[in-house]
Formats: sequence, C-alpha cells, structure tokens
Amino acid sequence: MIRLFITLPFVLGLIILAACNQGSTPMTWLELKWDSSPGVLALVTGAVFYALGYVCAWIGTLGQIRRARKAEQQVRTLEAETATLRASLAANSAMAATATPPSAYAAAPIAPAQPQITQAPTPTIPAPPHDENRT
Repeated sequence: MIRLFITLPFVLGLIILAACNQGSTPMTWLELKWDSSPGVLALVTGAVFYALGYVCAWIGTLGQIRRARKAEQQVRTLEAETATLRASLAANSAMAATATPPSAYAAAPIAPAQPQITQAPTPTIPAPPHDENRT
C-alpha cells in the first residue's frame, strides 16, 4: 500500500510529461542516434527502472522464502518427533501400570534434608529529625 503512494504520483507525473511533450526530437547516446519524444523516453526509462527495482526486491525475498521453507520443514520434523515420543511415553506408562501393581505397604519417598539458610537482619538507618524551621 505504501508503494502505491510512492509509485502513483511518480507514474502520473511521467504520463503528464509524456502527454505534454509529444514532439519528436533527435536524441543521441554515445554512438546511437534516434528520433523520439522526451515524454516517451521518460516513460520508457521509468518503466525500465521500475522493473529493475521489482527484480531487486524479488531477489531479496528469495532468501526469506528459503528460510521460511527450512523453518517449516524443521517444524514438521519436530512435530513427528514429538508424536513418536508421546507414543513411546504412553506405551511405557501403560507397560509400567500393568507390570507393577501398587503395594499397600509401599513407603513414600523421603526427600533429602535441605540445610537451613538464615539471613542476617538488615540494618536500618534512622531518618533525620524533621525541623519545621528549615529553609
């Protein structure tokens, strides 16, 4: 949309220039000589450089497209890996549930004792006395 606001006034200006300058004039460039109107030359030049800019922008997006495809492939690979891990986890939990029934006399696991860390009290700084006659 922003490109339209930039391109549209430029193209309209070139079209107006081509409409106002319809007279044929001799033109030269190095050893080339031809007769053309300045407006047509401006339109052709604008079209060539617009196409050149479009091609440059397209080449710039090719790298982004390649990175996006690689990222999509990596997502598919990771989703497949996640699905296989979930399936193996479900199979292992089902196997563990059928292999060892819970015992009524099983002791609960005991957590290791953590050392108690105490902090020293932070010193407090008394506020200065409040004088009402301060200037």
